[in-house]
Amino acid sequence: MRKKIIAKSLSRYLAVQAIFNQSFGFDKKKIEQDFFDQNDSKFNIDLDCELDMKKFNKIFFKKIFNNVFEKEEYIYDLISKNLESSWTLSRLPKVLQAILKVAISEMITYPRTSIGIIITEYLMLAESFSIEKETNFINAILDKIHKTLQVNE
Repeated sequence: MRKKIIAKSLSRYLAVQAIFNQSFGFDKKKIEQDFFDQNDSKFNIDLDCELDMKKFNKIFFKKIFNNVFEKEEYIYDLISKNLESSWTLSRLPKVLQAILKVAISEMITYPRTSIGIIITEYLMLAESFSIEKETNFINAILDKIHKTLQVNE
């Protein structure tokens, strides 16, 4: 049985896809326009859920998507400081980079959202993008970054 996906979950998924697309040099404004176009059929939804694009939370999507760019240097710094010394952000797969950037953007934009909800949502997204092997890594780095953000509040 397929479950219905909630509006914020869909917005998170689409924000990750949008940031992933941008990592290949696509124009930010064009990506945002495409994701707001109800007729856009380019979404690759691999979740076992029923989707109602009318419930796509555009405001939530726009805030976390745009915050990736507005806080880009800060987000990169948070990721870099929490990677093992032998790793750099550029060595991470682009889809993993997109997941981390959007998750961190959400933590910054919505600091009152439970870290448990954020981590759970982005771990499910990692599975939908077929990067299940990185779930422990995602969990650990998001938890470390959340603690850093709490200290800086």
